[in-house]
Amino acid sequence: MVKQNPDKQYLFKFDEQGTNEVSQQIMNSYNTGFIDQSEDIRDRENPTVTEG
Repeated sequence: MVKQNPDKQYLFKFDEQGTNEVSQQIMNSYNTGFIDQSEDIRDRENPTVTEG
């Protein structure tokens, strides 16, 4: 296993356009029902009671 140099500095770049594109893709999937649709239907049909 290769050991990494703990003193090495890493440069991370933030890409605003890429972030916006990914966010839009996620929202499109959510709005079309692709994300969480099955869980939402299951939760409405079988609501659970939480104790608190």
